[in-house]
Amino acid sequence: MKPDEAESQEAMKPEQPHKSRTLTRREWMKIATSAGASAMIFADPLSVVPAKPAFPSQIASTQANGGVNRPPKWTGFNRNLGRYYLSRGYPSYEPHPRYLGELHGSWYGIGKQYGERAQDLIRIVYEGWYRELLPIQGSPEVMAAYLRQQNAYYEFLVPEALELMHGIADGASRELAVSAFPHELSHFYKILMINSYFGLMGRPPVFQTAELAPADSVVHCCSGAVIFGSATKDGKAIHVSSEDQHFFPQEYLVTFVVRPSDRCAHRYTVTDSAGEIGSEHAQNDRGVSVSGYAGGSFDILGPTLAYPFSGYRRPGLDWQVGDFYAAAFAESARHAVELLTVGRPQYRAKSGHKIVIGKCTRGANWVASDGHEAFVVESIPADQHGIARYAIRVPGQMGERGRSYIVSTNNVEARDSYNENNVHDPDHPMSQHGNGSERPTHFDLNLAGMRFWTFMWLIHNNYGHVDVDMVQA
Repeated sequence: MKPDEAESQEAMKPEQPHKSRTLTRREWMKIATSAGASAMIFADPLSVVPAKPAFPSQIASTQANGGVNRPPKWTGFNRNLGRYYLSRGYPSYEPHPRYLGELHGSWYGIGKQYGERAQDLIRIVYEGWYRELLPIQGSPEVMAAYLRQQNAYYEFLVPEALELMHGIADGASRELAVSAFPHELSHFYKILMINSYFGLMGRPPVFQTAELAPADSVVHCCSGAVIFGSATKDGKAIHVSSEDQHFFPQEYLVTFVVRPSDRCAHRYTVTDSAGEIGSEHAQNDRGVSVSGYAGGSFDILGPTLAYPFSGYRRPGLDWQVGDFYAAAFAESARHAVELLTVGRPQYRAKSGHKIVIGKCTRGANWVASDGHEAFVVESIPADQHGIARYAIRVPGQMGERGRSYIVSTNNVEARDSYNENNVHDPDHPMSQHGNGSERPTHFDLNLAGMRFWTFMWLIHNNYGHVDVDMVQA
């Protein structure tokens, strides 16, 4: 690492106080609503969003028209929507996410408004995920045990997320009570399951002794970048992200603005699958944008029968809840990094943890920006010795031209890391847990590495000419 890069890394220590093909999921809808809406970072990114709330009666009377007072700048078009996979017996996907309006008040009250206005879609998302996750987990009891551990972890890290989920559960209780699986989990656990689905894709313990988890057979194809003004055509920063996952049940989308009464929180906006609280991309009125992705997955310790919540099975911050956490509470991109790596002081005091346990089954990446700074947080819940780690990348460390952009796909590239005691460990690079050249398939790169370097080269080769249309195309 060059001396000036080392200084950048040192400055980011989180203990410092913060001053005709078949399209993949959301390639168009997600860009048009979330990434596209957040593409150019304004002084007040939510100024285009009306403050007037939408009420259930309004929603019911205007569903045929696709939403309630939907801001025109959030509206896109997806000509391929009819080709998306749809499970038999379920309604077609809407052309646009259901706009729930501005949700306001306490976290519980916000959640209840959310649940009431989207309960039919929440039921569908719950049923879709439950059908998929049950064969992996084996029984609802195993699933509930995992969710209990997640609930206990969030009580320390971000109890506001639990209040929000309790509100959603109560607001959607009528539909959840008549779902295809009404009694297997409590209504609250149904919502927590929706917000923990990626963690529940990891199989429960199968070995008596600690063993490395087998290579992840799932190919993740999420990508994101922050491109600052010196690299863009109009001098405005762009934060772009795309999520590549299922269509069903995740394409039952809602979008909304949150105005919490919590004095520590900010007004923010997010587009997500019904029942989620954070999804893949969120932005607040301080100009902070945060997006989350699956990260590293190599040399991760699997759980054991003796300690069923060790290894990657241990409770931690799920990538989408991390987006909520940062967007709701971060004053700046630097503050977002602090929240995602070491959490708030009360979390460390009450839990005994010195860092946040970040996870997306195995590893999670977050990209945070505020128009002035940008960072990639790389985290894993358990290395080959069962130790959680995180690392922070800044523009320039991967050769980014002019230090004016940063890219993240489903790989980890940092040349150092911080261990579970929050001690800097330059001898344990995060890159050993799944960099772009590990187990290559083409041109000495794997699929995540191909996307990473393609994105990097596209920005480099179009430096000074990048605009929103180019990024979306």
